[in-house]
Amino acid sequence: MSVNAFTQLTITAQRTIGGSGGDFFSSLAHTTGGGYIAGGTSYSNSSYEKTQDGRGNGDYWIVKAEKNGNIQWDKTIGGSDNDNLKSVIQTSDGGYALIGESFSNISFEKTENSRGQSDFWLVKLDKAGNIQWDKTIGGSGTEYIDHIEQTSDGGYILAGSTDSYMSGEKSEDSRGAVDYWVVKLDANGKKVWDKTLGGNSYDWCSPFALTRDGGVIIGGFSISSISGEKTENSKGGSDYWLVKLDGVGNIEWDKTIGGGADEWCHGLYQSADGGYIIGGSSASGISGEKTEYNRGGVDYWVVKIDKKRNIEWDKTIGGNADDWCNMMVPAKPGGTLIFGGSQSSASGDKSEYSRGGADYWLVNLDHKGELLWEKTIGGYYDDWGGAVAEPEKNTFLIGGLSFSPIGADKTDFARDNGDYWIVELNYDKHAWPKDSTAEKVYSQLIQKGYNDIAFKVYPNPVRNILNIHTISKAFVSLTDQSGKLILTKAIDGNDLMDVSKLPAGIYILKNSATGETKKIMISK
Repeated sequence: MSVNAFTQLTITAQRTIGGSGGDFFSSLAHTTGGGYIAGGTSYSNSSYEKTQDGRGNGDYWIVKAEKNGNIQWDKTIGGSDNDNLKSVIQTSDGGYALIGESFSNISFEKTENSRGQSDFWLVKLDKAGNIQWDKTIGGSGTEYIDHIEQTSDGGYILAGSTDSYMSGEKSEDSRGAVDYWVVKLDANGKKVWDKTLGGNSYDWCSPFALTRDGGVIIGGFSISSISGEKTENSKGGSDYWLVKLDGVGNIEWDKTIGGGADEWCHGLYQSADGGYIIGGSSASGISGEKTEYNRGGVDYWVVKIDKKRNIEWDKTIGGNADDWCNMMVPAKPGGTLIFGGSQSSASGDKSEYSRGGADYWLVNLDHKGELLWEKTIGGYYDDWGGAVAEPEKNTFLIGGLSFSPIGADKTDFARDNGDYWIVELNYDKHAWPKDSTAEKVYSQLIQKGYNDIAFKVYPNPVRNILNIHTISKAFVSLTDQSGKLILTKAIDGNDLMDVSKLPAGIYILKNSATGETKKIMISK
């Protein structure tokens, strides 16, 4: 059950970043000094926040910002064809490593020809964004990649997918249609080893993580039966498929986890007890390893296994439509943050109505998989959450792809055809506990001196946006005439409630601190 009504997550800063073409966000990393670096693929020439023209059909575009969101610099990096950035990380020397897929031959910033179709393309930058070196890694077919990690020796692990046979940097033949492909590089980008992992069909690598024993845990989704490196059959459709490697690429074990329909793994990390947390999206009902019913079309699905690979728990989180997990990371000091895009209205585990077509949806689970809180953030159009970081406890940095103009939670105009949208959230340490009654909360407010809380709303009747005013902090809840909870919101003096998606009718708005209610008429 969601407890969002008793959790106050406040947007403390946000920034829209884009050019006059399409700019498609993919990655975000917190940087030393409190700022961040955001990256994706750009089809824009110099315009708005973009200071350089495009190189080819699509280019890597990274933006370095200070903690307050002021842009320090941006860089366009690409060849004459399509170059699709997937991930950016800060490296141990204070610089940055960029990984993505490139179709380009030698041109502009690309110093090596394509091996086949698309290849892994790694670009190493110094802390000012200057290119130090780049490396093309691939076979004669097509390679896809999502992520990169730097190892303790200063080298890099790359993990993605491939349909290439032995060729280029690929030392082993394909197992099936598409396989996992893991590559270890040294600190200068020279290949140390590579490993092909797969069954007889499609195996798509997505997340991976370094493990405390010096190895690597690889995640993704597979429809292969027992074959190749896959030791368990599909549970139905595509399943989560985990492969554990040691530090030199030897397989230690693999595990298939899924339900009767499709699962797509997009998050993975090692837990404090030596087990693993695996997250992604699921279309399955109760079946296989999935123990909870489907909420809507597609839901977030998180699974905990112990160090012996036994499943300890699984958790389905979703609303009445599609909820796509795009990233999952450990929370501070414990638990799990899940982030993605939601098309659900208030339903299931989702306590807030959609702002537009799709919204950012951030979910926090505790170490046992229980839902602590969840938050919807969005504008009036589509906003797809892509990456989350927690720079410090109770401060969350989220980023994604936004098509929204000013409205709802979005305070800056759309540049054109898709922009990066970076939002900082802070958790109010004085948020009311989940077991508070209205009487307890009111008592707390009185003790804090909030004894003169006015409650005003306007306009009434309302069509789109309801203005709400209280003298001090309060929570309000909107119910229909049957008493069904529709929306909740924590406010601090003045705030807005978007009711544009609600059907016309009479609703009741209640101030939970005082018990005072207002009858609201929504007209269309």
